Amino acid sequence: MGLTKQYLRYADAALFGVIASQKGNIAYVALRGEKGRYVAVPACEHVFLWDTRKGEKILIFQGPKQEVTALCPSPDGLHLVVGYEDGSICLFNLLSAEKIVTFNGHKAAVTVLKFDDLGGCLASGSKDTDIIIWDVINESGLYRLKGHKDAITQLLFLKAKNILISSGKDTVVKWWDLDSQHCFKTLVGHRSEVWGLVLASEERLLITGSADSELRAWNIMHSQEDQDSSEPENKRSKGHVQSLEESSEDDKADAQDEGQNEDTVRCEKAGSIMREGRNRVVGLATDRSGRILACHGTDSVLEIFYILSKEEVQKKLEKKMRKARKKAKQKSNVEEEELDISIECSLQEKIQRLVNIKASAKIKSFDLMLNPKGELKATLMLQNNNIECYSLKSSEQSPQVVQTSKINIGGHRTDVRTVSFSSDNIAILSAAAESIKIWNRSTLQCIRTMECNYALCSLFVPGDRQVIIGTKIGKLQLFDLASGCLLETVDAHEGALWSISLSSDQCGFITGGADKSVKFWEFQLVKDRNSIQKR
Repeated sequence: MGLTKQYLRYADAALFGVIASQKGNIAYVALRGEKGRYVAVPACEHVFLWDTRKGEKILIFQGPKQEVTALCPSPDGLHLVVGYEDGSICLFNLLSAEKIVTFNGHKAAVTVLKFDDLGGCLASGSKDTDIIIWDVINESGLYRLKGHKDAITQLLFLKAKNILISSGKDTVVKWWDLDSQHCFKTLVGHRSEVWGLVLASEERLLITGSADSELRAWNIMHSQEDQDSSEPENKRSKGHVQSLEESSEDDKADAQDEGQNEDTVRCEKAGSIMREGRNRVVGLATDRSGRILACHGTDSVLEIFYILSKEEVQKKLEKKMRKARKKAKQKSNVEEEELDISIECSLQEKIQRLVNIKASAKIKSFDLMLNPKGELKATLMLQNNNIECYSLKSSEQSPQVVQTSKINIGGHRTDVRTVSFSSDNIAILSAAAESIKIWNRSTLQCIRTMECNYALCSLFVPGDRQVIIGTKIGKLQLFDLASGCLLETVDAHEGALWSISLSSDQCGFITGGADKSVKFWEFQLVKDRNSIQKR
């Protein structure tokens, strides 16, 4: 019998202060018949469901020991699908938070998940450059779509036809015919990674966001529209010819092969919209109705645009036509009916800038919801472990942005530098650059928060009534836990105070600093003016 090696295996048991982790996205979910109140966010390997009105955690969706990288609620509001860093995908019941099925097919982290309009079909994209179509009802994978050369960034289903649109970090946007399971069109008009992709104006407009400050718009035309159109053939195919000229030799060959299916759907460049941000697009999305468009970069500003409907565009064209005919009549003295004037509505007139939302920190992800009353709700997941909710009236000429709620309970805003246990193992101390937090180990709740200097080391004083913090500027700070007050500040070292340790007799402690000195300290029991005992 061979020798066996025994060892202790440690696994994480609980998380303190996590509101939302950074690798996934935030999404509105419909729960208990209410929309626009509950949001699902990634929290390391779990998914938390927050009530934005009360600031409370409602449900926890427990997944495998892998970090959450993507999530998407189903259209019927009954399920939530979650993608993980190892490539697995789990489907949960929104009401009970129970896991229904697990899909395994990707070899790398899942980057995007998207349901079709009915919710029976799920598309998933990954860092392994593959797209997998899943049958949610039969709980099985249907087929795999290969063609991208880098990670998938976004997926979209076309409601009118069985078509999937995908974008990737390989700078291209691909159109997939799901009936024949092949790519029939590739857009090559980008010079860098395509980070965002949305459909607007009743799926007649495709908007893409790249690594520059330009949002590119593409007109989508189906075969029936092309047959009814009175445009000359050479003018209609101009956009496609231009895209062929701008592509590489390999892309030319692909586009020529794909041209056989171009009678199904056509896509031509319509123009560009300039963002105020100069960095790359991080998030680009619309609300459920496709009327509100929002995007953000690596900063803290969310730019919101309003997309005119077909009726509003027609009214604007009629108004411009009346003005043009009136102006031309005054110049030429000709009847209005005899004037031949052609008026077109530009892209900037169809997509109007509405307002900018300035968050308190850099934005990581967001989601939008437009109420039937015209109130727009925007929920932002920030990089400093916060969630902020904003509201504005989209029908107003100059809408005012109002912050309705903010979830920042628990959790630090900066990196945690020191952690300590109390003598009875009931309380845990964590300190960062801005505050000290005392946590209850059993309930995982923050019971005390105290402002401090940049903390590097910490210690519970014997008796667990006070704590000592060693700061970056070489000071020792003594805090009372009952009142949460700073009792005393001592200049201990000339540089950063790196370490602190309790002596064996528990009558003092030792500190070490950046000034290359070690100092020994003793506790003294004194009484101050407020009759608070301290050591």
